[in-house]
Amino acid sequence: MVEIELKFQLPESKKKSVLQALKPKTAQKIRLQAKYYDTTERLLAQNHMAIRLRQEGDHWVQTFKASGKNHLERIEHEVHLGQCDIEPELNLELFSENKVVKDLLDQVLGEQQQLMLQFKTDVQRTFKIFSIDETDIEVCLDDGIVSAAELSEKICEVEFELKQGSPEQLILFTQEWVKKYQLWLDVRSKAERGNLLSIQQKASPAVKAKSLILSKKDSPDAAIRKMVSNTLQQLLPNVAVIADGFADPEHIHQARIAIRRMRSIFKSFKSWSEDIDPLWEPQLKQIFQALGTTRDLDVVRDEILPELLKADAPFQNLPETAIIDEQLHLLFQKTETMCLLLQLLAFTYHEQTNHKESSKLKKKIEKSLNQLHQNIIHDADHFSQLEVETRHRTRKRCKRLRYCIEFVSSLYDGKSVKKYVKQLQAVQDKLGLYNDLHVTEQVFSQSADQQAEYWFAVGWSKAKQQQLLHESEQALKKLADIKVFW
Repeated sequence: MVEIELKFQLPESKKKSVLQALKPKTAQKIRLQAKYYDTTERLLAQNHMAIRLRQEGDHWVQTFKASGKNHLERIEHEVHLGQCDIEPELNLELFSENKVVKDLLDQVLGEQQQLMLQFKTDVQRTFKIFSIDETDIEVCLDDGIVSAAELSEKICEVEFELKQGSPEQLILFTQEWVKKYQLWLDVRSKAERGNLLSIQQKASPAVKAKSLILSKKDSPDAAIRKMVSNTLQQLLPNVAVIADGFADPEHIHQARIAIRRMRSIFKSFKSWSEDIDPLWEPQLKQIFQALGTTRDLDVVRDEILPELLKADAPFQNLPETAIIDEQLHLLFQKTETMCLLLQLLAFTYHEQTNHKESSKLKKKIEKSLNQLHQNIIHDADHFSQLEVETRHRTRKRCKRLRYCIEFVSSLYDGKSVKKYVKQLQAVQDKLGLYNDLHVTEQVFSQSADQQAEYWFAVGWSKAKQQQLLHESEQALKKLADIKVFW
């Protein structure tokens, strides 16, 4: 019922090498021709579900798929129809005996049971099972096309499906293939790609963070693994779009948020598990910084520039020196980046230790939150006199505290959490805008000597910053007066 697999995109130049690794003389081959169905409103796709009819060699299979608890697991139910003299028609009644599937379909479709063909896939699959440490893994190379109406796209991907054994071993097994063949992780299914093609879009909307529910019975070790898993749920789909070269500013923004959330976990809670690699946080920092320039320029262009134009700025666009990285997708195709993401994913599946330490969870939370809170309000009385870098450090601490609170808030009284977070958000908003204006000043000052009209933006930014410094100091003082909820 639950399918566990990882899927990677494969550079065309490496296809022959992967075929050789599958040992074509002993590997199995099969042609897979699938038709995917949905309502005219695409209710299934909107709810991360898919229904298909697939001809596998000379047999037919009707399949339901839905997203699982993470991007490694998917709910799957197959109904084998066997050999058919004529092509079978889709029959939802075939799913009626599976209560989980029936309930999901009833919940999403309601009375709307009329499904229509949306797109097709035609794939030549070469596959072989590898066994390692009592774990069986099926490795598949899928080479073909996805088509909708007159449109089509190439499919060239490698799937690793767990047939028996440990999910952690599956993840670690894929790393060697990533290193050898420059594979890059893509959590988007064929169904998602086909649906996008059918509506003539290149990418799904950016994925935002989802709330996390911790249990009072969780040990600190279990809690931090849940946090990392929750963050990967946000990071991986955005990374896939960036790697594919179709990201818009929001995909980059949400990827940065996910990485900052992950870094917040490792900075504030790293003592909770002995399995955390100290190299993960600095590696994440490098990726974050690489994304940072692009995100900063997007903010200046989309949010600050319109305000400058309202103030009668003597220019219409950003300086030519403000160049956004057009090769950002390569960052998320790099072997080093992929191995890091796989290590983080494996961490969430690793057998947990310290099962009996649930009583220590709140004590550890309180210690970490107290330290961050005290560091933030320490400079409240003289914030406007601090050095620029120190102010930015306070802004970063506010963000980290906010993310840490979001991870653990399910263990505390909702009203008390909301009251504290509201004031913390006020500080964060002021400091965030202050930072955006500081970036604006830097962007325009780099070109102001060559184009004097840009001095307008420099002066405008500095004036706004001065006002925000005063407002930030007042917001910090109010935060210092609020009773903490932990």
